[in-house]
Order: sequence, then structure tokens, then C-alpha cells
Amino acid sequence: MKTLIVLSALMAVALCLVLPQRAVVESALGCQMCELVVKTYDGSVDKDVTAIKKDFDAECKKLFHSIPFGTTECDHYVNSKLDPIIKELESGTAPADVCKKLKEC
Repeated sequence: MKTLIVLSALMAVALCLVLPQRAVVESALGCQMCELVVKTYDGSVDKDVTAIKKDFDAECKKLFHSIPFGTTECDHYVNSKLDPIIKELESGTAPADVCKKLKEC
């Protein structure tokens, strides 16, 4: 019984050490993706949203294909985060401030 309690305690400590690191990695990846959207959008005022999404998706997958699930994260980012970033840029928010304002960085 004591062994089971000790193992449970060790697993709890291990999870506490691993989970925050994963959150930091995901946060850093989200920040990089947000900055990539801003870079892709820059000078694209004449492009429609579909073209911006296509350009971002291609560049994102090129950059993050070596990260486990990187291309999946690119797809997720296109579908869930791109529109708010583009709206911020179109509303006049400075490109340097967009990712901070949306709490991506």
C-alpha cells in the first residue's frame, strides 16, 4: 500500500513538472504563428481573406512541418485564430501590438 501511495505522489509531481512546460511550448508556438499572420498580412490590404489564409497556411506548414503535429496546429490556427487577427489589423491596430492585444504573445 505504501508503494502505491509513493508511486501516486511521484506521478503527481511528474505531471506538475511536465504540464507547465507544454503550456509554455504551446504559448510560444501560438505567438510565432500570430507573428507569422501579421507578417503575411503586411502589405496585403488588396488581398481577400481567403488569399491571406492560403498564404499563411503554406508558410506555416513550411516552417512548422518538423514539429510534431505542426501542420495540424497550422490548420487549427487558420480555422480559429486568423479572423480575429485580420480584424485587428484591418481596424488599425499596429502590427506590433496585435499579438499582444489578443494575448498570443
